[in-house]
Amino acid sequence: MIVDPTKEFEKSVEKIKDKIARERLDKLIKKLEDANNLKEISNVESVTGYPFIYRIRTRYYRLIVKYIDGALIILLPEYAKRNEKTYKNYN
Repeated sequence: MIVDPTKEFEKSVEKIKDKIARERLDKLIKKLEDANNLKEISNVESVTGYPFIYRIRTRYYRLIVKYIDGALIILLPEYAKRNEKTYKNYN
């Protein structure tokens, strides 16, 4: 699968100081690149009310991704604290 992280995502990941969390995110991104579709990845859920937006859970972080025409755009890693406004800007 084509995986395209945004600049905002890359900046956010650089700010994560927890090495284990960064390693988990790196492994998840590698799995996404190797997968043929999102169904092959565990912990993927669509975000209600936002078509093509999904969240993928990895311990304390969620990857917010947008899936369009076989390409996966990684928008942001979100820490466990989030609310209904978290996904609003990505529709």
